[in-house]
Amino acid sequence: MDNKFNKQNSSFLDDDDLTFTKEDRTETFKKIQENNNKKQNNTFFLIGKRYVAPILGTVMVLILAVGLLLPNLYSGSEISQDNPDKQQASQQEGISFSALLLGEESYDINNRSTINILLTYNSGDNSMKLVPIPRDTLVKIFNSDGEGIREDKLTHASALNSTPEPVVTTVSNLFDISIDYYSVIPEEDIYTELGISKDEARDNRYTINEIGDFIKERLSFSQIKKLLEESDTNIPSDMLNQMKNNNSESIQVIDMEKGVTETINGIYYWKVNQNLLEKTSTTLKQHLNGE
Repeated sequence: MDNKFNKQNSSFLDDDDLTFTKEDRTETFKKIQENNNKKQNNTFFLIGKRYVAPILGTVMVLILAVGLLLPNLYSGSEISQDNPDKQQASQQEGISFSALLLGEESYDINNRSTINILLTYNSGDNSMKLVPIPRDTLVKIFNSDGEGIREDKLTHASALNSTPEPVVTTVSNLFDISIDYYSVIPEEDIYTELGISKDEARDNRYTINEIGDFIKERLSFSQIKKLLEESDTNIPSDMLNQMKNNNSESIQVIDMEKGVTETINGIYYWKVNQNLLEKTSTTLKQHLNGE
């Protein structure tokens, strides 16, 4: 009987130990939830601690970069907006070019040009060099396709071509120098600036071939600029404006009259001295390069 009682009592105790009331379940779930929240908070804290330093470092670098760049950007904008003349002047520094001045003879039905002047200009010191080429100079004449067609007087180059470009090529080949532009000027205008009458220029070969002397004595820098501005030219307007607005003026006329006369098949030609030709070519190239 004691054994039976003890067995029943033990069974009762076991059932009592395993009893799980509603309050117990609620309390247990509450503790589990609290533990889960603690784990999540710890995870977020660890992640934030791991990445917050690099992120803050990157943000600081960006702030410093913007702070350094903004003054420069603003300064550049201020120059371009408040001082456009200064910016334009800076862009135009060091301009140099070469051009061939072609006289257009209105009374010659054969379209022969008696005036051919090679010009170089350098804006560094606002200087100009002029090379009047005698009209009877023996040259290799080129056509519009860039082909040499025959040797003849320079004055015939314009008669054999309807546009200025082949004449430019002819003179470029003679001096072994690149010529950038041309300027077609009525010869009457040039003679007027030189104080020479049209009849004198037409009837006196000496006057035409020795025109370099007249240019040295009577043609100024400003007069040349005026002739260029009023001519039929492909020189860009900004270059002409810079020449016009520059105050200092220097002009040099290079004499190409040293040479010999030669008669071929009964026709008179002028042959330029080869050493003088090479020296003049070097001088013009150096002038264009600012030397």
